Amino acid sequence: MTAPVFPPGRYGRRRASRSYPRWLVPALVGVVVVGGFGVAGKLYTTYGDDHVESRVLRYSVTSDRAVRIEVEVSGPRDTPLKCAVRSRAEDGSEVGRTEISVPEGDSVVTQIVILPTTQRAVSGETAGCVPA
Repeated sequence: MTAPVFPPGRYGRRRASRSYPRWLVPALVGVVVVGGFGVAGKLYTTYGDDHVESRVLRYSVTSDRAVRIEVEVSGPRDTPLKCAVRSRAEDGSEVGRTEISVPEGDSVVTQIVILPTTQRAVSGETAGCVPA
């Protein structure tokens, strides 16, 4: 059977045949999806939940320029950690920040930090822990 011959200009231009195989687009989509899952898995193992918790047990404003903060870090730690401790003013702005080092281990670690501030603080908090 031969292809039909249409009058020129009556039905518009005919499409050219594909220059790539039909399976190429689904294969490329599959590679991108598998690669995305691989990147997501790597990021989760690097930055995901490691079951380490840091919390403020108590804080007290000792003066207009300092805050005393008692921080507790608990959970299994394979590596030493650096935990950020900060203080905020009444308007919510950060007025003091420091990092504390926490050794590796499975126990609960409590540290007391005297945090110098740039103005009177009204709170003390932890801003999370990362591997040192």
